Amino acid sequence: MVFNLSEWLVERFVPDHEKVEDGDVRARYGFLEAWVSIIGNILLAALKVFLGISLNSIALLADAVHTASDVLTSVVVLVGFRAARMPADKEHPFGHGRVEPIATLIIAILLAVVGLQFASTSARRFFGTEAVDGSILIAGVLAATGIAKEWMARFSVALGRKINSGVLVADAWHHRSDAVATMLVAVAIVATSLGYPRFDAVFGLIVSALVIYTAYDIGMSAASTLIGERPSPELVDRIGAIVRNVKGVKSMHKISVHDYGSGRKVISLHIQVDGALPVTESHEIAERVEDAISSQINAITTVHVEPPEPPAREGL
Repeated sequence: MVFNLSEWLVERFVPDHEKVEDGDVRARYGFLEAWVSIIGNILLAALKVFLGISLNSIALLADAVHTASDVLTSVVVLVGFRAARMPADKEHPFGHGRVEPIATLIIAILLAVVGLQFASTSARRFFGTEAVDGSILIAGVLAATGIAKEWMARFSVALGRKINSGVLVADAWHHRSDAVATMLVAVAIVATSLGYPRFDAVFGLIVSALVIYTAYDIGMSAASTLIGERPSPELVDRIGAIVRNVKGVKSMHKISVHDYGSGRKVISLHIQVDGALPVTESHEIAERVEDAISSQINAITTVHVEPPEPPAREGL
């Protein structure tokens, strides 16, 4: 059996990790990703500083600063999930879950800045005479730390997909951008020693475009969530399946879903019941529908009852 560090961390530090729609469980996933990222970045930055001073390598010291700066985005993740976890209050009756997409938007902006810095550095290196000095040993150290950062990126993506969190995916791209930057320095050292000083600049420009596009895509997704978007077909189908299993419901329509972040939703819909039923029985069916949806989806549900459509009269 192969040991999986990501799964072990989730099982060890996220109680009830299967309940990914629960707000507290989502927050624990976010806290785990943030602290792994913060501790990992601090350790990697410290290692690069130590080796940079020992080997008198400017490349390693500069890369250490880049790695240390990634702690900022992880702090944004930590603060975002902590704020989103706050309970509802008088001013925010549906909770603070939308802090999460706000944090995603902030990280997307920071990621775009990183992409632009990549592009600027790569362009200067391509058109200028600046070369990266170093040894094969330094290149090897950089490559090893780049692999560690890529693991952190994959860990963040895995947790982000598990709880459907854009902010964790955004933080993953910050890790990946640092991993790529580190690898670029390593490649530049090797390529320069082989007589190809512009090789990493071309690669850097391509990666810069990818990072900027990813920042745009993540930012637009977060903005769309904040503005309000229609529910996914999968969620509508899931709600429909739940409602159809409630005895007494003839049909349903006018499904409306408002997403307040952290898996918290407000759902309203109309159902049709037998028009001959007393009002009290119709109300009981509506309550059963509300309870059924709310027990399976983290949502406040409101159901409006309507009589069935009268049959069309022939000849009209």
